[in-house]
Amino acid sequence: MVEQQVVPELVGGALCLDVANSVDGRVLDVPLDYLTTYADLVDWALRAGGLSSAEAEALRARADADPDAASEELVRVRGLREAVFAMFYGHATDGVAGADHLTAVQESYTDALRHGRLEPGAAGLRWTWEPDLRLPRWLVAQSAIELATSGSLDRVKACASQDGCQYLFVDTSKNGSRRWCSMTDCGNQAKSKRLTARRRAVRTGAR
Repeated sequence: MVEQQVVPELVGGALCLDVANSVDGRVLDVPLDYLTTYADLVDWALRAGGLSSAEAEALRARADADPDAASEELVRVRGLREAVFAMFYGHATDGVAGADHLTAVQESYTDALRHGRLEPGAAGLRWTWEPDLRLPRWLVAQSAIELATSGSLDRVKACASQDGCQYLFVDTSKNGSRRWCSMTDCGNQAKSKRLTARRRAVRTGAR
């Protein structure tokens, strides 16, 4: 029986960050990459709210019809993902985003603008694209540009876990004090370690 891979909680708060977080354990020699196929990418973007069910279905059909093109696009998306991660992680930890990473995000966004169109929607006008294998990449680039220029850039943080989590998230707490990507994961682990340390200190002091 093949063990089903458990996908992690999406904690980014923005599509670009959720996609950036699709690599687990970046500090390890062999990180776990959740985007190994184009279908993985579609499922991840759908779960993150970047794609509708209809868009996801159309993309899967296109990928099945042209698997080589889908594989090539996956490579491009993974490249953009690394640029997005480096851009926001660099700003969150050092206050600086590398010029090469900014350029890579900008180029994908420029490509997205060339292929988009403005059209009537249910609530007025909307910016949209035809179903295309490049759609997830365009959406990630758009999300990254919007987050970087929305005034919320300083709210983007990297998980403070000492285990090297490095997941990115938008801190929406009132006082901007959130430190963990998830309290049910890294936050609880940190609490458990602090509790263990306190208990050891008490036992040592009692001797």
